[in-house]
Amino acid sequence: MELQAALATLIMPPFAPLVGLLLAFVFWFFPASTPVAKLSLPLAILCFITLWICATPAFSGWLGQRLVHSLPDTPDMEPTAVVVLGGGRYRDADTGAERLSAASLERVAWAAGEAPEKLPILVSGGRVFSEEKAPEADLMADALENLFRRPVTWRENCSRTTAENATNSAALLHDSGVEGVLLVTHWWHMPRAAESFARAGIQVRPLPVGSAGELVPRAESGLLRWLPSAAALLRSQMYWRELVADQWYRWRPLPSRRVC
Repeated sequence: MELQAALATLIMPPFAPLVGLLLAFVFWFFPASTPVAKLSLPLAILCFITLWICATPAFSGWLGQRLVHSLPDTPDMEPTAVVVLGGGRYRDADTGAERLSAASLERVAWAAGEAPEKLPILVSGGRVFSEEKAPEADLMADALENLFRRPVTWRENCSRTTAENATNSAALLHDSGVEGVLLVTHWWHMPRAAESFARAGIQVRPLPVGSAGELVPRAESGLLRWLPSAAALLRSQMYWRELVADQWYRWRPLPSRRVC
């Protein structure tokens, strides 16, 4: 999984523009008459503009809208269960103590507050990296039961990716006669997650955390929409990753059920 995460970083900003700037710097030291040296300034300008645009709220907002438009159609069905997908964890480097990340905790809280109490809950998430201790599903179940007083019916604790979330959860749900669910994850992750669950044979009614508009602060309007910021760059990176991953998932078959 470490290799997969590293490869994903290579195709997301700011890595590519920074590599381009580094190459432009190297090309600058070639003899001035060579084509490589003449390429250095245009390459540097191109990479600078690309990095600037990727770090603007205007661009991140545009990417977010592309995600919204890629959400599959919602089937006309009545869900009989709730599925909550994990969104990561924090781990103390010294003690090894683990707790839910802000994203995971937000999903858990959203499910507890927005999902009908009559529906049983499945939490999905395992150990992504070898150093991790408890499956993410156990951390989410503990939060739901101890903090929000919502019982958890199923714990899918072997999956490491969204595709494995779908196949492993579908196996548990089908065994219990569940064919349609309320799916809880962040809005930017929902298109890929909903598509994966649909391919696994589970009908999905989205219950997304947040929306594209909520992630843009009110101050980012007018001229500020075109000024770069670290927050906008982070959103661009996250949305770009989802758009690429969604296309990647469409070209690949779902994995078989993972046993751990």
